[in-house]
Amino acid sequence: MKTLFSNARFVTMTAEGHEVEAVIVEDGKIIETGRFNDLKELADEQVSLEGKVVYPGFIDSHMHLIGHGQKISSVDLSGFTSIREILEVIHQAEPVSGWIVLEGWNDNQLMEGRAITRQDIDTVCSDYPVVLKRICRHVVAVNSKALELAGIGEDTHDVSGGVIGRTDHGELNGLFYDEAQALIIEHIPELSQDDLVDIIHTSIKDLHRMGLTGAHSEDMAYYGPYTNPLGAYRKAIDSNFRVHLLRHHHVFKDMVHESGGAFISLGNMKIFMDGSLGGHTAWLSKPYTDEPSLSGVAVHTEEQLIALTKVARTYQTGIAVHVIGDQATKVVLDVIEKHPPQNGVIDRLIHVNVLSKELIDRMKELSIMADIQPMFVPSDFPWVTDRLGKDRLTYSYAWKTLLEEGIVLAGGSDAPIENADPLLGMNAAMNNPYVPDQELTAFETISLYTTGAAAIAKEDHLYGKIASGFCADFTVVSDEITKESISHCQIEATIVNGNVVYQKEEGHV
Repeated sequence: MKTLFSNARFVTMTAEGHEVEAVIVEDGKIIETGRFNDLKELADEQVSLEGKVVYPGFIDSHMHLIGHGQKISSVDLSGFTSIREILEVIHQAEPVSGWIVLEGWNDNQLMEGRAITRQDIDTVCSDYPVVLKRICRHVVAVNSKALELAGIGEDTHDVSGGVIGRTDHGELNGLFYDEAQALIIEHIPELSQDDLVDIIHTSIKDLHRMGLTGAHSEDMAYYGPYTNPLGAYRKAIDSNFRVHLLRHHHVFKDMVHESGGAFISLGNMKIFMDGSLGGHTAWLSKPYTDEPSLSGVAVHTEEQLIALTKVARTYQTGIAVHVIGDQATKVVLDVIEKHPPQNGVIDRLIHVNVLSKELIDRMKELSIMADIQPMFVPSDFPWVTDRLGKDRLTYSYAWKTLLEEGIVLAGGSDAPIENADPLLGMNAAMNNPYVPDQELTAFETISLYTTGAAAIAKEDHLYGKIASGFCADFTVVSDEITKESISHCQIEATIVNGNVVYQKEEGHV
């Protein structure tokens, strides 16, 4: 059955400004594009898109899809502005499998001006273990019951790549940074595969509403054996969403024999090299301006990173490394230069918030793409100016500079840490009052979520463009996306594999 989609402006993303009037789809693939009058006689049926603007299906290049589903299914702490409000939620929360686990607190917007601690949580809950994940997911705050069940006491030592928080008097304050979080997280009861299937369904339904036809996700090391989340994806995903799964280094070797499918693909080895700016754990080459005693946390030594990279290279795979601080990026580039990928393999640097001219010059000489999150700008400013100092901002959040230097970018949200809505991310990329010289054009911005997201997964022959032979994945938008219009653009419909998976209630497709 050949279906003609028409009565719309199809922005193909094959070249800036290129549009077509109509698209013929058969068996989930685009078989021809062009003028309506030239194509209408070739189709068995026609679908009008009612004068809207159609883009290649938007892909989020970096998120935690299961985490997004968990976040929208429970109380989100990210909008709270006081510890008192958080404590009220904890007091009313019902434990799941005996634990209370909530996400999103952000000390940068709490009126108390500090992180929530064990001492705070104990005032409202001492019977159940409580785990509160910071918005960046690089810090957790827990109560005394959680410490007890995890077997953690005052004599517990820091772990490699992580820090256990303490008060000024040396007592445990319930804060665990980066790799130290595992001391707590490993004791939280595992979700069943059926639970994960339900969460994935909830997440995808919400992502469809936002115009997303697919996402690159990193979930394989957080829900029991990797077979648990991978099996859940295989049960939950049909022909309505495309998922590209990064493989955490803890489970990478176990997963190398696994294969994907038409809608699930397996990607690079995921590695964390540092933490977050919000938690003062992003690894900087010079101390934090607002905390001169701190320079961040190195999750791995260079030797450990070399060993992991060699494993990835053995299997002809790239590495996908979380790097926010400039020192973290430097060490990763040192290792990639010594052990470069071969045969067209692409390494992925995720976030790259703080850079320098030297680092950018080195990046462009390597087989590297940058996976950026435009929503970090409105989330991190203005407080990040005090954290980094103005001098470091020249090459921080430097999306435009990276593009001008020839480094291909992909765009993601890092949901559930940030809002998954790609239109919000696009707005942040095009309208940047904090670093205006780094604003992207509309074409550059849309490329992040289409051609860039496809290229960083080595799937740019499958999706990212509206052209013959590509997947029939479309995001239907109310208006052309521009710097001026983006704030009022709305998703009208989402089409995956030639099928409508979402349409706005008041609209008809």
